[in-house]
Amino acid sequence: MLSNFFKMPGKSIYLFGGSWALRLTSIFCIIISFYFLFLAKDFPAGGNIFPIFATVTTIILALILMASSFIKSNINDRKKFHLNINYNTFKPLFLIILSIIYIIGITEIGYFVSSIAFLYITTYAVGIRNFKAITITGIILFPTMYGFFVFLLHAQLPRGILF
Repeated sequence: MLSNFFKMPGKSIYLFGGSWALRLTSIFCIIISFYFLFLAKDFPAGGNIFPIFATVTTIILALILMASSFIKSNINDRKKFHLNINYNTFKPLFLIILSIIYIIGITEIGYFVSSIAFLYITTYAVGIRNFKAITITGIILFPTMYGFFVFLLHAQLPRGILF
């Protein structure tokens, strides 16, 4: 039943013209950038330099995108923006939410358990079904990362309920 959901064709819904898609994307990026700019101003000891640079750059690029939508805008533009509602449309959002859960899981459950679950779930979600290759990757990746952080960098990995 779940595999049928992944293969369902998307339903196309007309939202608005192509120029408005660029404008709304620009506005959304600017709002998010100002939020991160507000958060970054309180970082101590120069930790705010890169976030401020990144957010200001994002705002500039969003303004350029918005300006280009007005410059290249054509009143007779027949191009429409459609939202296809299917699994592939929501896959990036699903992976972002899964990444947030993973970050929380590292500290609450433990690094290794959360990482192994994250590895299997994300590879399945993006369409990789070769579990033998995924297992071999995990067997090589996790001990290597453990050695790198613990022995080389002398940093402790987060420990949760299950190690």
